[in-house]
Amino acid sequence: MDKPLFGRQHYSKLIVLELQRRLQAMGYDPGAVNGRWSSETEASLEQAQQKYGVYGGKTNAAYFVVIPGKREDLPKIAEQVILLGVPETGVYQRDSLFEPKVAVGPFFNADIAKRWLHYLRDFGLSQAQIYHGC
Repeated sequence: MDKPLFGRQHYSKLIVLELQRRLQAMGYDPGAVNGRWSSETEASLEQAQQKYGVYGGKTNAAYFVVIPGKREDLPKIAEQVILLGVPETGVYQRDSLFEPKVAVGPFFNADIAKRWLHYLRDFGLSQAQIYHGC
């Protein structure tokens, strides 16, 4: 079976290291803080997702969490979002001329989008905001 392009074992060591540091600072135990993906890192990330209530919630709706960034940073932002648990199918790089961004969603309602917003901000994506519309 082919492994997905963004399988967690393919993430850059620096992104995983930052994730492990943030998990540890939030009181979770990601195992060794060494930039290598481990079962402990995955388990602590799942605990964080449960705390924020960000399991599931993706449907055909018009709420998105949008993370603006520089055009050259979009792939890295998308990589970080996917590492945090958003399915690849829910992450879109929008490379418009004046507003490059990564969109996450769509979400069924504003409450679910707000949970993801807070979750993503707490993991370093402080520019994230909610967008309502197509």
